[in-house]
Amino acid sequence: MNYEEAFRHYREGTATDEEKAFVLDELAKAKALSTLLDDEALAVKPAPIKQAEAEDVRSAKHHLVVKRALAALIAIAVIIVALGAILGGVFGSAASYAKNNMAYNKTDARELASEFAENDVLKRGLTAKYIKADLEREIDEGFNFASNITSSYYSYEVDVKVYAEDESGGWWELEYEILVNSHTGSASLLEPVDIEREYGGPRR
Repeated sequence: MNYEEAFRHYREGTATDEEKAFVLDELAKAKALSTLLDDEALAVKPAPIKQAEAEDVRSAKHHLVVKRALAALIAIAVIIVALGAILGGVFGSAASYAKNNMAYNKTDARELASEFAENDVLKRGLTAKYIKADLEREIDEGFNFASNITSSYYSYEVDVKVYAEDESGGWWELEYEILVNSHTGSASLLEPVDIEREYGGPRR
């Protein structure tokens, strides 16, 4: 039996009982097949050509991302090298200016730090009896970069120990960490002064 002809008769209302049964049976089969396809839709794999195309697209995207990342890394490396060259030149020039700006040497720095410590002791109402710069380790030279590179300078870090006496005859030990500007000779405290009472007099 021809389905198209039977369906036309069914739609026009002229179908025989046999044609009606045939059409309804075919419709039921089609509905069942449609439901089956819906249930299995997730399990249906794409055609090999479509899958290959998708993989090609993913691969192309991956290669594009890698190329862009490499390009970015190369650009960053170029910038870093360029900045290194520029900053190297700037810091080199600043260090040269700092060297030329040195008006005080290490011996001067030791004396300036000792004088600073002695004045601080007097302000505390004590009398300095023994002052010595710490020579157990070499005085440090610190480089100070200024925004105006011609004003860059070196500084010295000096440890000074002072034994002082108060009005009642008690002894005190004061330890200083002092920074001395090699250009101006100015001195300042790096850390708060460490003060301890010395019973039995100073230890030389």
